[in-house]
Amino acid sequence: MSITRLLLAVLQLYSYLLLARVILSWVNPNPRNNLLLMVIRVTEPLLAPMRSFSQFRGFDFSPILALFLISILMNVITKAGF
Repeated sequence: MSITRLLLAVLQLYSYLLLARVILSWVNPNPRNNLLLMVIRVTEPLLAPMRSFSQFRGFDFSPILALFLISILMNVITKAGF
């Protein structure tokens, strides 16, 4: 497996975790759920710094911003073809 494919797979997995976090926030699961805690632990380091400038009228757009940045990064990696 090339480095490019590995990086793209990791970024895709992280995108799925971000989407899972968004969906889990809608259904309000048990806060002690191990799956929820793992998703929060993995995604929070990226979302926390973005949250300070991506909130608008009570809505948190940090997951959308993060997914957008990951998409850009994936395109750059694909075009560079490490």
